[in-house]
Amino acid sequence: MLLADHPAFGANRPPSIGGFLPDVFASDLPATFEVVGEAKTFPDLESERSARQIRAFLDHLAVRPASTFYLAVPPFTGARARAILNRLCEPAHAHVRLEIIDGFA
Repeated sequence: MLLADHPAFGANRPPSIGGFLPDVFASDLPATFEVVGEAKTFPDLESERSARQIRAFLDHLAVRPASTFYLAVPPFTGARARAILNRLCEPAHAHVRLEIIDGFA
C-alpha cells in the first residue's frame, strides 16, 4: 500500500500521525514494514513545527518493526538534515532506519 499527500492520489491520502500528515506512507498488508516520508525546504527544515512533525513520525515508527523514515531535502542540506535527525532521535527510535535524500546519494 502506497499513499501520498498529492492530488494524483485522490482520497488515498496518508493517515494522520500525531496530528501531522506525512508526504508519503507505505506498508504491506498485513503490516511487516512501514515507511513514512517527508520532504522539507531548507527554511522549513529548521522550523519548530517540522521538529514536532518529525518527532511524531519517529515516535509512530518506533513501535513498528522494520520501519524507515525518509527525509527529502534540497541539495547541500543533507548534513544539516542529519544533525537535526540526530538531535530529534531518542533511544526508543533506535531501530528506525533513517534515510536522507538530498540529491547526492
